[in-house]
Amino acid sequence: MKNTPKYILLLVLIFVVYGQSASPDSLFPPKTTGTGPDSIQRSRPPVEEIAAPANLTEVNSIYSDFAPYVSAAGDRLYFSSVRQGDQEDFYVSEFVNNRWGTPHSLGPPINTEANEGSMAISSDGNFIVFTACGRTDSYGGCDLYLSEFVVDGWSEPRNLGRYINSAGWDGHPSISSDAKWLYFSSERYGGFGGRDIWRAPRKESGWGKPENLGYPINNARDQTSPFIHPDGVTLYYASAGHGGLGMLDIFKSEMDSTGRWSEPVNLGPPVNTPGSDYFFSIPASGELIYFASDRPGGYGGFDIYWLPLSEALRPKIVATLSGTVTDKETGLPLDAEITIERIATGEVLATPRTNPETGEFFLVLPAGETYGISVSAKGYAFSSERYEIPVEEGYQELRMDFKLSRIKVGERVELHNIFFDFNSDSLKPESESELMRVVKLLNEYPDMHIEIQGHADSLGTEAYNLALSERRATAVLRWLVDNGVSSGRLKAVGYGEVVPVADNISEEGRRKNRRTEFHIIGN
Repeated sequence: MKNTPKYILLLVLIFVVYGQSASPDSLFPPKTTGTGPDSIQRSRPPVEEIAAPANLTEVNSIYSDFAPYVSAAGDRLYFSSVRQGDQEDFYVSEFVNNRWGTPHSLGPPINTEANEGSMAISSDGNFIVFTACGRTDSYGGCDLYLSEFVVDGWSEPRNLGRYINSAGWDGHPSISSDAKWLYFSSERYGGFGGRDIWRAPRKESGWGKPENLGYPINNARDQTSPFIHPDGVTLYYASAGHGGLGMLDIFKSEMDSTGRWSEPVNLGPPVNTPGSDYFFSIPASGELIYFASDRPGGYGGFDIYWLPLSEALRPKIVATLSGTVTDKETGLPLDAEITIERIATGEVLATPRTNPETGEFFLVLPAGETYGISVSAKGYAFSSERYEIPVEEGYQELRMDFKLSRIKVGERVELHNIFFDFNSDSLKPESESELMRVVKLLNEYPDMHIEIQGHADSLGTEAYNLALSERRATAVLRWLVDNGVSSGRLKAVGYGEVVPVADNISEEGRRKNRRTEFHIIGN
């Protein structure tokens, strides 16, 4: 039995790597090497040709590559790797020309000589939350940190504080698309045992007190690597409980309108194996998944894989809206705030900002709703639009560029989200948010005077349309006066059908012609 010591050593190594939770100062098992090359570049095969998870050879190395987090747009993949030295660092790859490019390190101030791993990026790309271990300002072995994208790059990371971080292990973040919730895994006191999934609300002063997702998400075993899809209600996460195929399996659960989570569903093979499969990530389209696995045949200890997701396991349908906000005259990008509202209730769903360097924005809108989108920047008149996102049309990628005008006499602002009852001057309740934006603008510019204009399509007689447009303009004026605006600053005029902005042949054209707008006549 000369080989007995070797077998004992092998069993000890297996226990150390797989039989325990990650140490307080690490996010992942020690560095291992594989047999494959770390620089192979292959284009992505067509979806219909893939029957099993494909190794993401463009990004994997002979070391452990794990914790993939794909952007909502599906064009950037962030992940962790131990390819340089012994520490875990962040890398990013961009999807260009139907292939993932060579990964590059995020560098300082995100990466340090300590361990960093498992990150999440907001849908608009303006901030990241990530796990870092062994830092001097940490509350436990591993804590969650936040960094914002500024003109010069990523800001110096800051610890998310005592509400989010505990004396135990905290990591594996995921951010809801509206940036209102932070999901993460934690070993803190008050859980079901081991690591549990928690979530914390975002407040004006920071992140609030976390809440345990409870049963049936958590159990006495470990729950890790949560990923909340941009639909806001579909959660994917890894669990050592619930009964699975391996040490860690990936599950799916959906939250209903009351905040209750459905019984977790195992994604099954070929996603899950007898080994460890976790760190699930999926773009807004819901079609392709990325995850980490230590299955046989990889290049390193853990590799990143991708796979088309079956219809039954996909999240709910969403649409994306991207574009830019620029100065109407100069074309220069603007640092602007975007307000997303549910038209039916006026509820503000999110208030993301544009990229300060490019003026670009990216939004995710769950299907089955009509949304009001308002864009504002200091010194400019706001601009608004509305979008109806039907479920039956499936995933959509929408584009809208906003050109804002500086506050000055002669500028026209169309109020897309003011609504009247049919053939009536009675304002609908869902108009209130748009009207309050006008009040806010007038309060910010106390010397501003405006002319409120009502316009109609060509259906009906010219006299009728003129009278209706006058009554509607007057109704807006009265609402503004009732909400604190001096009547001396307001003028209401009806123009009927004589100033169209589109044809009066199609329904779409007539809809555009039925509008309310205001002109700045004094400032």
